[in-house]
Amino acid sequence: MEFPAILSESEVFDLASALEDISEGHISRRIDHDDLKPWFLQWYFTEHPTKADIASRLAIQAKLLGHEIDTTDLSIEPVPDKNWLEEVYQGLKPFNVGPFFIYGSHYNEAVPDGMIGMQIDAATAFGSGDHGTTKGCLQAMLDMKGKGHCPWNVLDMGTGSGILSIAAWKLWQTPITAIDNDAESVRVAEKYRDINGVNASAGGMTCAVGDGFQAALCQQKKPYDLIIANILAGPLIEMAPDVKAVCDELGQVILSGMLRTQAADVRAAYEAQGFTVDRQIDIDKWSSLVLLNK
Repeated sequence: MEFPAILSESEVFDLASALEDISEGHISRRIDHDDLKPWFLQWYFTEHPTKADIASRLAIQAKLLGHEIDTTDLSIEPVPDKNWLEEVYQGLKPFNVGPFFIYGSHYNEAVPDGMIGMQIDAATAFGSGDHGTTKGCLQAMLDMKGKGHCPWNVLDMGTGSGILSIAAWKLWQTPITAIDNDAESVRVAEKYRDINGVNASAGGMTCAVGDGFQAALCQQKKPYDLIIANILAGPLIEMAPDVKAVCDELGQVILSGMLRTQAADVRAAYEAQGFTVDRQIDIDKWSSLVLLNK
């Protein structure tokens, strides 16, 4: 069902938690991935709930958050009995971004000659690689490689599945610090780091759970001459001073997770910190920015 656009991401999470004791999980997203449009929430149950119970729980939780919601579009529908994991896997065909060949564990053929293979499944952490924001970041790194840039210390903030850290390692074999505030994301990132044969030592890809740029590992290994952050426009804008504080004086930054309509606001936040925009990569509705610290 739909919920008001004015709800913040944290409020949507709190609202969804009203059903966590009776549901197996939920999905929440903005309609059309547009920050100005309403939220769509969907829960999954093993036992058939009643509309009255769900509506009551959501109304109470919304009131605690200072909102009122309309539950008239609430519906309960049966889920077909099928192997949903297999269904998802079959829909995830291998694809490439430049020389990167990205495939799931269900793919049993060899990586094509001359391609850089990365095995990434659709998982509990964001980032199987097929989203426009991830593709934009991969293209930005490939452009850097093509221009002869070789970073000596990389930070991947909000690493998700770890795909961008893994890609950076395969391009440059340089130290990568991968940070996320979600323990499940870090677990998944470490899993795919190992599956893809990435060095897990201090000179390879090091993962940690932490509070963004305040994470102990992030502070310990600064400054970084390449910082990658594929998150959301709002957090990207808020973290601009933190990015500046850990960026090498000649460093570069790759930002994504923003709609094209949000790119100007993100650019302005970083230009106010002294960064200059080197280029903008637009894929579908999404934008990625490459910034220079000068």
